[in-house]
Amino acid sequence: MAALGIDIGGTFTDVVLMRDDGSISTTKTPTTPGRLLDGLMNGVTAIAEEEGVDVETLLWSLERIAHGTTQATNAYIERRGARVALLTTRGFEDTMIMQRMMGMTSGLTPSQLMDYSQRRVPNPLVPRSLIFGVQERVDYAGKIVAPINLEDVRNAAARIRESGVEAVAISYLWSFKNDTHEKRTMEILREELPDAYLCCSCELVPRLGEYERTSTTVLNAYLGPLIRAYTDRLQQRFGDRSRLYLLDSCGGVMTPQEAGRAPVRLLLSGPSGGVTASRFAGSLCGHENILTFDMGGTSADVSMINSGKSLLREETEAGGFHLLLPMADVRTIGAGGGSIASVDSRGLLSVGPESAGAEPGPACYGRGGEQPTVTDADVVLGIISPDEFLGGKMPLDRERARDAVRIHVAEPLGLSVEKAAAGIKRIIDSRMADLLRTVTIEQGHDPRNFVLYAFGGAGASHAPDFALDVVDEVVVPFSQSVFCAVGAVASDITLQSARTIPKRLNRQGDGDIDSAELDDIFRTLENRAGEVLADQGVAAGKQRMTRLVEMRFIRQTKSLTIPYEENIDDLLAGFLATYGQRYGNEAIPETAGFELVTYVVEARGVLSRPKPSRYPSAGGDAAAAIKGSRDVYDLAGECFVDTPVYDGDRLQPGNEFVGPAIVEYPSTTVVVPADRYVRMDEWLNISIRRST
Repeated sequence: MAALGIDIGGTFTDVVLMRDDGSISTTKTPTTPGRLLDGLMNGVTAIAEEEGVDVETLLWSLERIAHGTTQATNAYIERRGARVALLTTRGFEDTMIMQRMMGMTSGLTPSQLMDYSQRRVPNPLVPRSLIFGVQERVDYAGKIVAPINLEDVRNAAARIRESGVEAVAISYLWSFKNDTHEKRTMEILREELPDAYLCCSCELVPRLGEYERTSTTVLNAYLGPLIRAYTDRLQQRFGDRSRLYLLDSCGGVMTPQEAGRAPVRLLLSGPSGGVTASRFAGSLCGHENILTFDMGGTSADVSMINSGKSLLREETEAGGFHLLLPMADVRTIGAGGGSIASVDSRGLLSVGPESAGAEPGPACYGRGGEQPTVTDADVVLGIISPDEFLGGKMPLDRERARDAVRIHVAEPLGLSVEKAAAGIKRIIDSRMADLLRTVTIEQGHDPRNFVLYAFGGAGASHAPDFALDVVDEVVVPFSQSVFCAVGAVASDITLQSARTIPKRLNRQGDGDIDSAELDDIFRTLENRAGEVLADQGVAAGKQRMTRLVEMRFIRQTKSLTIPYEENIDDLLAGFLATYGQRYGNEAIPETAGFELVTYVVEARGVLSRPKPSRYPSAGGDAAAAIKGSRDVYDLAGECFVDTPVYDGDRLQPGNEFVGPAIVEYPSTTVVVPADRYVRMDEWLNISIRRST
């Protein structure tokens, strides 16, 4: 058995081939913006050439292909989605425009919030002229108090047809309590608009939250035609030779058909792969508490795995709008190898969030880029060898890197080129260290209880320098530079089935609901989830269900997600313990009752996957892996230091050495700071610690 994982990033497309015997082959090819499928096929062709076979032979040998894509993310950021119309309950047509008064400040950092000029309402996904109010009303209990006016629906369909609309979203006020009106609307629109992409909230997100539910449904419709066309092209290219899956935002995978139905689930497709790969590698190495650090060409992504479980967030802000679909809790900043450094009119140096991307890329690529980037600084500092980048397949121009840093940073600041490059590195590293503290300390976690997994093309070049001031150990995992592609291969099919039915309990656990009623709700959700998994080819014996309750104290607005196993008493105890950990035990109200808001079943369809090889120790001496040395800039001493360079592919399990050192792989460079201790483990991961 063999499986192929593919991750399309902002700068590179990563491909990993995992075989049944545990061996792994990897490659990186430049991403082709605007032609993502071309870049994907370039990567598949490259891995086929490494295997000595043609593409068709490779594809026939695969059990499955798992693919993380930025197609949905890019389309949303660049506003290349479909022309969308919205049908909603009459009197609530402005829900998407008002955004519960959150639109102007959504996604802004604390410093940006202080600058009023940074506040702006996001560009609407649906123009007001294409929002249609339909006379209908269901009350909070699900009772129909005003029947739907079908003539309103047909009139809206006629105007939609005249407007050239490609997709229609349907979101009525209380449809999550009673979906009759939304489903009848769908039936009519299928007749009146047979070529339109249709999406209704009762099927996509049957949850409390009128604005968030509507915006999620609208965004799904906005992405629908584009993603469906993309998945159709994927299936045409790969055919029936192997099972094809797409990586979703939770770290699971789904079939192309499911991706076409719910494309909004692809918004964080790429970053979630690194989280899944870290959980997979952690299960092999015995690490349950992991901070994931993925630094690529465009951004740096940080997430947390706590007690072996990836953290999800139920509500996500994206481009000024709020979404209700669960996604991996990944924090992202514009800090990657392509992040551009500049000096402003006040003489202050800043790095990012603007990126040179894949085209034209950093100045050292020699493709027309003139602005200095983090990669250019790394070349100037000797961290990256111009002759060994991507295993020598892509030579870099050191002089172009020096000129870019000199013209745009060094001369404006009156510094040498080397000190200017060091300043670029210090700034980007400090920003990423702050992000680690935000994810851990500000959320009530001690970072010393976590191991940091550093991956991505630039993750291993930067994390050991700053992360060991926050955590005690940094692990550079096997296949680190294509780790998100590993995550695609290591994923199972996942989905959530949810229903909002607010119920209240007093402090003693008595109230509107009991364990028997809870079990009935969960059984219904499990049956629904099982049907969706079955539609994606998952047999009943491979289905796994986890029951969760989103709950809060009465009169509070934010919920916590708590596992539910057998009885309500354990559920309430779990909520109190989680609340105390998150906010402090002093914040727990003494007498407030509980509100159970939404009931969730996390469903998983277990897929088989090959495991990496495990190797016996070859002893501690790593001298055989040294291939030379070069001058690398030491930020502490502000001077170049002759530094040994190790060939990463020649390092063996059990090998040990002390920094400073450089470890070079064909697809990444690992920087080991001075006085840091390195050991290769039995999986060929590199462990870097403060001391032995």
